[in-house]
This record gives sequence, C-alpha cells and structure tokens, in this order.
Amino acid sequence: MSQPAWFTVRVDDLIAAMASLTGSSADPEVLGGDRGDVVVVRLGDVVAKAHPADADVEALRQRVEIAAAHPELLLPPVKPLQFVDDRPVTIWPYGTPVSPADPDAAPWEESAQLLAKLHALPVRGPAAGAPERIVRAIRALPPDLPHAGVVLAAFDVLPPLTMNGRALIHGDWHLGQLVHRGAWRLIDVDDLGVGDPVWDLARPAALFACGILPGELWARFLGTYRDTGGVAVTTSEWDALNIPAQAYVVQMAARALVTGRQAVEPLVDACRRIVATHGGGDRG
Repeated sequence: MSQPAWFTVRVDDLIAAMASLTGSSADPEVLGGDRGDVVVVRLGDVVAKAHPADADVEALRQRVEIAAAHPELLLPPVKPLQFVDDRPVTIWPYGTPVSPADPDAAPWEESAQLLAKLHALPVRGPAAGAPERIVRAIRALPPDLPHAGVVLAAFDVLPPLTMNGRALIHGDWHLGQLVHRGAWRLIDVDDLGVGDPVWDLARPAALFACGILPGELWARFLGTYRDTGGVAVTTSEWDALNIPAQAYVVQMAARALVTGRQAVEPLVDACRRIVATHGGGDRG
C-alpha cells in the first residue's frame, strides 16, 4: 500500500532532523520495515531511532541509562535521550547484525552468556514489556485473515500473561537483537526492565517447540545459559517456559499472518496444538 504524499514529507522531515541530532554528514539509510510509529536511520557509523510519540519518555530514559551503565552487555548510547518535536530519539553506534543466512553460525552461546549476565544485574528500571507485545500483536491481527481464527483461539485459551518481576530482562529477545561491535552486544532497549527472565528464553523455546529451531541449537543456547549461571530455569525448564513459549508462538503466528515475513504453517499448527492442549477453554 502506498503512503500519501503528506506522510512521506513528514517522515522525510523527521529523518532530516534525526540526522542533525547525530552530527553525521553521511547519507541517511532507513533500516527495518515500513512502520510509521518507529523510524530507524543509519548514518555511517551511527544509528538514530525515533520512538512513538506516545512512548513513556521516563521509562525510555531509564532504559537508555541502563544501557549506558552496562556497555559490556548492552550497546551503549552515543548520547542521552534526544527529541524531535514530541518524538523521543535514541542515538547508537552502528553494529553488524546477525546474518540470517547461516543460523548454525549465529552467536547462540554468546547471546546466552549476555542474557545470563543481564539477568544477574541489580533489579532496577521500569517494568519489562514482554506480555504487552503479545497482546498488541493479537489486537493488530485482522480476524478475517486465513488462519486468524486458529491463532485467536490459541490466545484465548492461554492463562493471563503475567510476569514475576525478579530480574532485569531484555523483554523482546531474539537473534535480531544482537549486533557485533568489537564483541556481541544486546540492542533495542524498548522493553528492557524488571520482569521474569524466562521470557527472554521463551521465543527460542517456542521456535524449538514448533520444529523451526533445531534441537542442537536450542541445546547449545540453553546449556550455555545455565553454565553461565542463568537464573530463568533450574530443573525442568518446561515447567517455567511452557506458557511464555506458547504465548510467543501465538505472537509469531499473528505477525506472520499480517506481514508474511515468516513461515506460517508450523506456527499455525502449533496454535492448533495449544488449543487442544488447553481443552478448548478460555482465559476466564
């Protein structure tokens, strides 16, 4: 769908203002998908991200400060929180992302180590945003899309998605939240905060349960996390991971139906199994 001329002009003005905040003279390159509420621009060795106008500014400020305080784990910001009119803007060094072409060579062990160390930090900051992301994905799913009914039914049978705030967690972790700049670092602090660390392991667990992530890679990831002292899981990991992993299956299925950027069939099949497992009940 093409955008109206006024929208394009407005985004162009925003990008120009973001570029001026960085001080870089490089030509801007827009990164990521086509979203009006978030704009990410690379300018040479710097990346600027315009957050939604209705973002919680104080929570975002705290998250940027946490990243600045822990550069050994999180990519540190170039500057404190900035603004273009009413849009908060964060500015970061550019890092090389994980290549999606070779999942076997992805930094599974390094990412597990980073998460385990993050979860061991002092608990501070706003509440992490993981469960809210699942709810937003469901609300954005048009119910008349093919297979949407199965995905919505799977969401309906899940128990309420709550978190025990016992650690500092990333809140939206996947391999796309890593970049290499001297070493691997976590990026994207939008959902960073206090929550249950099991949610940071739940997406790869969901991919493993769906048959998308090979068992060997899941074992490498989980084993390294445990060896590094990770606190999310202790004895039987699925006692803790089961419901968060199911929630991420539902979220990924909803987003796959809307965007077409991920294989739909294994996620929809997993949603059918979730409905069957919960006996067709509802959230109450």
